[in-house]
Amino acid sequence: MAKIIRKLIFLALIAALAVVAYVYDASVIPTEDALVTNQIGASQDVQCISQPAKGALDRYGKLDVTTWNLYKQKSEGWDETLKQLAERSDLLLLQEAQLTPELNSFVESQELSMLLAKAFSFENEPVGVMNLTREPATSSCVFRKPEPYINFPKSMLISYYALSDKSQLLVANIHSINFTFGLEEYKAQLRIVEEAIKGHQGPVIFAGDMNTWSDERFDTVRQLAKRADLTEAIPSVDSRTRVLGHNLDHIFYRGLELIKAESIITSTSDHNPVKAYFRLEKNRSVDIVDSEK
Repeated sequence: MAKIIRKLIFLALIAALAVVAYVYDASVIPTEDALVTNQIGASQDVQCISQPAKGALDRYGKLDVTTWNLYKQKSEGWDETLKQLAERSDLLLLQEAQLTPELNSFVESQELSMLLAKAFSFENEPVGVMNLTREPATSSCVFRKPEPYINFPKSMLISYYALSDKSQLLVANIHSINFTFGLEEYKAQLRIVEEAIKGHQGPVIFAGDMNTWSDERFDTVRQLAKRADLTEAIPSVDSRTRVLGHNLDHIFYRGLELIKAESIITSTSDHNPVKAYFRLEKNRSVDIVDSEK
């Protein structure tokens, strides 16, 4: 029996090494930060884009925000879940989105504006964090941070969207690095977010898979939130995905009024989506914007 167990372990290790070798062989890590978008007139494979506002992201002062790690669309039924989320969200923030023909067709069929921060390409398909909205961003930039030991980067988008009260919403969509023993690399990635927030006077959404699987990691995020005057939107019934007893996915906000937050249980990814419902603050006037113009 012991010999059989050792043989099975050996075969499992060989299989795991074969998978790792295949992933490395099929992956390409770009040397420069690159943004992939379907926004008309925007250049491809540049770090940043900018364009005039076309319409307001919110709907008459209401703003529904969802964050979800898509798990590279590996689970059956991801497209139906994504369709439901897209139909009910003004701002859909994805992590581990792989721009397959199926995902690209979904974006086109839903007539969504897409921004993707290419962390790397797998089988010639860009992988990274993605923003999906009905109205395009006025500007957006890609940032990446490589995992210290496996060298595969995690990506982040810093984007700005027009709101109906004539303010601009800063949106930071992040997939935080995971495989570190200390906190230095983790903090370095978060400093990019903090610097962007420091230079912004309007409302803020900071969301994504922050890989806060330890007290130290979550405390690092919590301290950033405190310095930036951000509040977390915590679901009343919290079914967010947990590792080592800690939630991984978060939505933080500033300059918005939270109505409620929820987490949605699903089997179509290894993460459950998190959603927050907001209103623009009442002390700011709201214009009715015709997005068809």
